[in-house]
Amino acid sequence: MYSAPPPHYATRISLFFGAFFFPYGIYIPFAGIWLKSLGLSPESIGIVLMVPLIARVVFTPVMAAMADKIGDRRLTLQIYCTLFALTFAFITIDDSLGWILAVMAISHITQGAIVPIADSLAMAGTRRYDLDYGRMRRWGSLAFVVANLAGGFCLDLLGANKIIWLMIGGNLLQIVFSLTLPKDPRLIDHQRMSKGNKLDWTQLKQFGQTGFWIVLASISLIQASHALLYTFGTIYWEQRGVAASMTGIFWSVSVFAEVLVFSFSKRISGRADWKALIFISGLLATLRWALMPFDMPEAGYLLLQLLHAGSFACSHLGTMFFIAAMVDDDLSGTAQGLYTMLTGLLMAIATYASGILYGDLGGNGFVIMAGISTTALFLLATSHLFPVGYIASDRASEAQNEQPK
Repeated sequence: MYSAPPPHYATRISLFFGAFFFPYGIYIPFAGIWLKSLGLSPESIGIVLMVPLIARVVFTPVMAAMADKIGDRRLTLQIYCTLFALTFAFITIDDSLGWILAVMAISHITQGAIVPIADSLAMAGTRRYDLDYGRMRRWGSLAFVVANLAGGFCLDLLGANKIIWLMIGGNLLQIVFSLTLPKDPRLIDHQRMSKGNKLDWTQLKQFGQTGFWIVLASISLIQASHALLYTFGTIYWEQRGVAASMTGIFWSVSVFAEVLVFSFSKRISGRADWKALIFISGLLATLRWALMPFDMPEAGYLLLQLLHAGSFACSHLGTMFFIAAMVDDDLSGTAQGLYTMLTGLLMAIATYASGILYGDLGGNGFVIMAGISTTALFLLATSHLFPVGYIASDRASEAQNEQPK
């Protein structure tokens, strides 16, 4: 039996997802173009875009675990969004490589933890109030589409060197809408991960299961296989003679396909478990990257972008369902952080490699990305050899033990 959610719980989380993913929808397709306008080489662009990923690897698990420790995901998101938006704004002071690297490193200490904590808060609504995670998350994807179109328009109108201001302005939306987030259900239930002043690391030992990390590794490899597209996709299409406005449509179409999957997430979860979704995403990612190097008309690239519904959306939903099924809500932020850490590590390596691959191979580098997603499928196929036990907090274990036999 599900309890009634706080007023407008789903709506307020949906708005926050939109606020976060709008500037991200500028950053993903157009950050490389902006860096190129500063005169940076493909190798330097790869290094700059790798820095936020490294920051996620180092800091996200701790920052996400702090949200579980504090017990208030809303307050944590408000703090992290404010710190990220204000520190990222300093990137405009100087256009030297060293300064950009420093700002990216500092600002992304908190940024990497925002999505896993927001996902944890959204999934809390799914667990406790029977809300639809996909319908909340899709508004982030729709905002991403709007940002893609706005970025393409501004690129044509103002030039690549001005696109950074759209990112900075968009980041301020995160602060505004973090203030409208619903109250953390753990506060409503008066539940905390622990009452001490330090993190209770003993509970985190449960995450040491081999099977848990094999599943996360397979998901993270699929996500990392997108690195070449995220870093050089716009440049690649530009060199193929595709107009910047059309490039914006390419990105938008991929996210519309993603939104379609998210919109039916509840129905999908009733027909496919998390492992099936991850397997589908690996297959479609392999197909997508294997075909990307071919010289084709714009309609061909448009069709390949539709496969984002599988390569990304199915993978993301599979991850959320996996964590919801195997991890207690009190530790879900930590689980999301560990997933983000591993994804960040593999994405950082793939992003750095993308600079080298694109410099040497151009579009043929996508064949390597197909190899990465194939490796993910192999790992997933072996995961059944290492069963994953349910990861519960001390509070959840005590509550279960107190139930009448």
